[in-house]
Amino acid sequence: MLGSLLNNVVPKAWSQSYYSVKALSNWNNELKERYAFFELWAQKGQPFVYHISYFTYPTGFTTSLLQKFSRKAGSPSIDRLELDFLTQNKTVADISEVVKDGAFITGLYLEGAKWNLEKMCLMEPEVMELICPMPVIHFKPIPMRKKLPGFYLCPCYYYPIRQGGVGRDSFMLNIDLRTGD
Repeated sequence: MLGSLLNNVVPKAWSQSYYSVKALSNWNNELKERYAFFELWAQKGQPFVYHISYFTYPTGFTTSLLQKFSRKAGSPSIDRLELDFLTQNKTVADISEVVKDGAFITGLYLEGAKWNLEKMCLMEPEVMELICPMPVIHFKPIPMRKKLPGFYLCPCYYYPIRQGGVGRDSFMLNIDLRTGD
């Protein structure tokens, strides 16, 4: 453990709390942010916006959004629901109420693309801009539908290493993002 601490690497015993490819100092900062997010949620109630990368298993959270919606009177069963992804032109600070169905999500990033807030679509990133933050997205449960043209089925991963490992899948879900010209 001492060797890990001296080399700024997360000790193996600590990595059981959540997997990360970050150095120890960044991992520790993120751990503090995660703790603060969940502590605030426990003390003040449901947040207006959820930071999805703070969840150890975000797919459990997205499944719970579908489950909650499916329990409403007249709603389809969970196996006949999917999430719609409505990008917002508001910042986290601008959102001041809980959304009726689903949740506002932040903490997602694009690799090799960028989000155009004016046209509300994907665009080419700037030169040497490898990773770009996504705006707040409303994950809204809806009945299943046919895929719409003009959308890119963007894969979303827990962490940058996409192949995962034994017992640790990297793929989370696909998000429909509007494509530009």
